[in-house]
Amino acid sequence: MPNPFTRKNFRHLTKRERAEVMQLQMSQGSGGRSPYLPDDCAECDGCGDPMLSGGFCDHCFKRFDTLMMKLTGETS
Repeated sequence: MPNPFTRKNFRHLTKRERAEVMQLQMSQGSGGRSPYLPDDCAECDGCGDPMLSGGFCDHCFKRFDTLMMKLTGETS
């Protein structure tokens, strides 16, 4: 798959959306473990809300997916 993070593709996004997609992209895999949560819980990599397991919560995953589709021009 070609690199979606090109100058041409970033023209599809607003300035705020560019910042948001990069924040979500860079936060993947940070492993938000908190000593105050039970062992089977973690914090969402995107927003920090507590959730079961790890990674992105449903809201952050849907937002990242929407922004990536808009970035690559699959939707407007």
